[in-house]
Amino acid sequence: MYIPEILEGEARGRLRRLYHTLKVTLHIPFVHDLFRSLAWYPTFLTYATEASRPNLLSLPFEQAADELRTLLPPDLHPPPLDAFVTSHDVRGAQSLLPIFQYANPKLLLLATVWHHELSARPISGWGDREAAHVPPGIPGHFPTRVPLLRVETAPAPVHHLLQRITVRHRTFAPTSDYRALAYYPTFLSSAWQTLDPLLDTDWYRQTERALSARAEALARELPYTIGLTPSRLLRTMSERDIAACIALISTCRHTLPALILDIELMSRLLHRHLGLSS
Repeated sequence: MYIPEILEGEARGRLRRLYHTLKVTLHIPFVHDLFRSLAWYPTFLTYATEASRPNLLSLPFEQAADELRTLLPPDLHPPPLDAFVTSHDVRGAQSLLPIFQYANPKLLLLATVWHHELSARPISGWGDREAAHVPPGIPGHFPTRVPLLRVETAPAPVHHLLQRITVRHRTFAPTSDYRALAYYPTFLSSAWQTLDPLLDTDWYRQTERALSARAEALARELPYTIGLTPSRLLRTMSERDIAACIALISTCRHTLPALILDIELMSRLLHRHLGLSS
């Protein structure tokens, strides 16, 4: 349950400024797993961020992420949350889930763009046409920061829960979503009891594939070229470091569709608990 990372609170100097740039460019109040791992390869992360920034701040990028959110199943009716879920944990989940609902489709799209570029399938762009621009910044209705639980210091029941989630999703470590929600363990425990058996269902796997396929298509429609090619990176990076970055991006790209589904299902559980429409 470990992938080397540099947490936001540990970042200094240029990396700290780069983390801030990533947050305001993506309009999200946390530094995602992928960036915290790629921080060990600052040359790559700096170049990839700057090269991607015009697309990330474009209206077509926002619209593409919105389209990914429409692919989620509309007719799921999850059971109610368990009686042991505390009101404190409900409020905590209520503050966090909209952040990840917004962030994860954008992150899937970005990871897919980087995968295209590093696979010698570059984004062709729109030529001389300009796209509408979205100003950088984090929406005011989001919290200013999203604390992430350190797995090694988690209480035993939370640690075991995160371990079960990690095993079921076949990942190396708990993602930001689950590390944030782990601060609200009664909600996460109850929600996971509903999610766990759904992971092997046909509709879950089909929706994962649909999200990946649509992200592939939408990535190719973005307005600006990037130039994130291995040949260009080899001017300043070793082949080994480039390979490590590709592996991290590939892992993230395969993880995010399931996270998009999980967060949507948890949101529907919460909406039902609160008597809200989804």
